[in-house]
Amino acid sequence: MANLVEKRNFTPQKFYAGEFPVVTETGTAGAAIAQHDMIMSVTDEDSGAVTLQPATTAGIANVVGIAVNAAAKDEPVVYIMTGEVFADAVNIGTVDAAAAKAALRKLCIFLV
Repeated sequence: MANLVEKRNFTPQKFYAGEFPVVTETGTAGAAIAQHDMIMSVTDEDSGAVTLQPATTAGIANVVGIAVNAAAKDEPVVYIMTGEVFADAVNIGTVDAAAAKAALRKLCIFLV
């Protein structure tokens, strides 16, 4: 009977840091995206389709926000375009911390 009960662990993580208004948008993942990844838009040169991918140093100018949910390739992803969040909760990948903070500030996303 004990095998019928599923056990899960939940570790709460503080993400939002303040009262700054949060605006969300949706898009399609062009690659696997983890929850709280800083993401950028990528335009396919052949089809012109715009997808979202984890941000890179080369694509820092195309940053559009921070993913709220995880998504596999071709799945929908919700991301925030404004807000105040804890810096240690955001996955900036290989992007320099100062460059990430500056790129997100332009979108009215403030890392504290």
